[in-house]
Amino acid sequence: MKRSILLFAAIALLSCQKGGPEEISNEMKFDFSLEQTKVTSSSFEQGDAISLFAVEYTSEEAPELQIGGNYLNNEKITYNGSSWGGERTLYWSENPCDFYALYPYQNITSIEDQPFSLVANQNSLVEDTGITGYEMSDILYAKSEKVSKGENGVISLNFKHMMSKCIVTITKGEKFEGEIPDDITTHIYNTITAGTVNLATGSIEKDGFGARRTITMKKVSNTRFEAVIIPQNIERRTPLIEVTMGGIAYLLEYSLSFKPGYVHTINLILNTSPDQEKIEFSIDPSIGELQ
Repeated sequence: MKRSILLFAAIALLSCQKGGPEEISNEMKFDFSLEQTKVTSSSFEQGDAISLFAVEYTSEEAPELQIGGNYLNNEKITYNGSSWGGERTLYWSENPCDFYALYPYQNITSIEDQPFSLVANQNSLVEDTGITGYEMSDILYAKSEKVSKGENGVISLNFKHMMSKCIVTITKGEKFEGEIPDDITTHIYNTITAGTVNLATGSIEKDGFGARRTITMKKVSNTRFEAVIIPQNIERRTPLIEVTMGGIAYLLEYSLSFKPGYVHTINLILNTSPDQEKIEFSIDPSIGELQ
């Protein structure tokens, strides 16, 4: 009798180990995508990190995002080149949640007025980062409402652009002699580089009292320059673009309204040689959604 009991216990234990129901993981996983592209790149890159918040529903009304006391509070989620992961394991709530995310990751001190500043010199590396000021100036935002855990435990967020992008292209006109010199640089004048982000609404505002600064555009080639700009209007009464060649600076006055999530292209045609006292520009501005 005793041998029969022991044998039955052993069979039951083996059955539980091999054929019992598997425990369903409640771990949160991440799938972050871009609405089109980052302003500065075509996709997320290894080492990119975002700030993630989650607010839990305790009733039918949408919960309010707070600086603290949420279900998730500014969790740092980092991309390793193939997948996203947090600094700690995160688990789904039993209730639906609203998710908010901001790229790049930063120390959040305000939900409605989180301060942010562009890097003025977007053509150089930011100290101790190995990243250009151009890349450091990009901001993306994502929100998803009333999300519950699905079968695979993945939270999917689709990021949108908050910033504006300016492209300046240089083309030689019929009367231009020689080659465009290698020392050519391009700047955007009278631009407010400080602003605030509202994490609840996904909007960004320039600092209305911020000082106007000059942005050094990233030099892609002698004929193409790019910069990230906080959405704003620049009036015609002030210079917009400065092109410097051979130690001579040429100023272009133009008014432009930089819109969030849009690329603004300014095509400049050089009609005379840069060794002349005066250089003539023809401007052909265009605007379109970031592709």
